Amino acid sequence: MTTAVIRRRSFGPNRRKRQTEVRRDRAEADGLDLGSILLRQSLLYTSVLAVFLGTFAVASPASADSNGYAYSSRAVQNRHFQGSHEFTSWLGVLPIDAFTKGVTVGGAYTVHFTDWIGWEVVNFLHSFQFDTDLESELDPFDLEPTPFEVLEDLITTNLLFKPIYWKGALLDRAILHGEIGLLLGGGMGWFTRSRRAVVDYGIMFRFYLTRALSVRIDARHNLFFLNEDNSTDVEHELWTALGLSLQF
Repeated sequence: MTTAVIRRRSFGPNRRKRQTEVRRDRAEADGLDLGSILLRQSLLYTSVLAVFLGTFAVASPASADSNGYAYSSRAVQNRHFQGSHEFTSWLGVLPIDAFTKGVTVGGAYTVHFTDWIGWEVVNFLHSFQFDTDLESELDPFDLEPTPFEVLEDLITTNLLFKPIYWKGALLDRAILHGEIGLLLGGGMGWFTRSRRAVVDYGIMFRFYLTRALSVRIDARHNLFFLNEDNSTDVEHELWTALGLSLQF
């Protein structure tokens, strides 16, 4: 009868100790210490990992581009038109008052600190009033409108934020450049019988004609405040204007 002897493989600390002894024996045979062998293995693993990560980093943009996503450097470009100083002439309207409409002329000076931030140092406008036909239409009813003051002059200063710069094609024949900005500020308004502080905010659309000339379309909401009889009277006025700007 033959007896089979089965040897169990040892695991755990004894096996790890044996592996360490084998590595030390091989190192002594090659004239190297165990530290040198471990250093070699560490450098080898590190090199393989660096090559793998480098290949992945280079391949990822190419993969994104093949899937239809352009590189950010291709999608975002520097602004083609830039200028630090801007002078603007205005022609606008005050359309809210039902009895009197205002046609305004004026001008503004703006300093552009960066592509995004600017300061409209001063914006001035003068309004010419024109009566509508509404008052004459009320005559048959023996009604008279309540007398309201109308705006004559306005001076404001505003912070300009320009988050959007755009470029487009016109009938595939010309390239158009422009920007969109937001304004916030305040100043003083002179009415027919009083003077009032004002807070204004609005939006600006710009279309570049040349590097120096551009057309602006502005719309601003003005809130005029008047303290009278221990109460604050607030009057709203909308100003829309077409401007021609010179930048350099």
